[in-house]
Amino acid sequence: MLSAYRPGAGTSPFEDYCTNGLAYLLATGREGLGALFAEAAGAQGAVADVSVQPGPDVPLADLGVTFGDGREALVEVEVAPGEAVERPDAGGEAARLRVGFDGKEPGAISWDAIADALANDPDRLAREFAEFVQRDVLGLEAVGLDDALHTNRLYALGGAALRERFGNGVRYENSSSPPVQGRYRYLGTTFSPDGGELRYWIGLVNESLPLSEHYHLMLASKAAPLVEPAGQPRATGNWRWEYWSGMGRVVRPLGLREYGSLLGRMG
Repeated sequence: MLSAYRPGAGTSPFEDYCTNGLAYLLATGREGLGALFAEAAGAQGAVADVSVQPGPDVPLADLGVTFGDGREALVEVEVAPGEAVERPDAGGEAARLRVGFDGKEPGAISWDAIADALANDPDRLAREFAEFVQRDVLGLEAVGLDDALHTNRLYALGGAALRERFGNGVRYENSSSPPVQGRYRYLGTTFSPDGGELRYWIGLVNESLPLSEHYHLMLASKAAPLVEPAGQPRATGNWRWEYWSGMGRVVRPLGLREYGSLLGRMG
């Protein structure tokens, strides 16, 4: 189930891992997952065939799925809002599906529904993938500092906290400085509560320059004052954002409670 990352394919290694995991589980007959995709596609029968990034030249989707009744679906996989690749119209009668964070639109399959479909599957790998989705995609578990720096989990946590507080209309993007020997000046999430200009940021900021092993959880605002203001960290000296607030050095795992408390300081 490890990703076969393809440079130039328009996807990230993390998205590749998620996509290949879904392909493997669909191809190996996980009934709950197959039924979820069949319902979204308006198809009947079990999954008969799965291909990753179908199309000989220009990729048409992240996944191609064929069902027992012959119906086909092209599936986009979104691991962070706004990061799905725009594809050319494939034409034909294949259903267009999208895996993402909001399952309300026609053809949409939510990551929550995927985790639920696999949580009690008899196959151990399927259950492990459900746990991975909950932790690394949906951000529903606390994140230690080492995992925050070396996995997708801090980004997932940031997205989960923003969706919990502002709803699915919130707009956000993962944002970080380039790593230097595994350390960052900052890493976190830039966001807009109402879907407009990205004018807030929340995440980890390195405590000092030169970079140290210590980080602070901080909130920044481009234009509006924050409750319990703090000075701008040295590691973000090239920013032109005036307002900052923080919760001190990170010494224990971070979760929705910590993020929610800091987001509560927005004016």
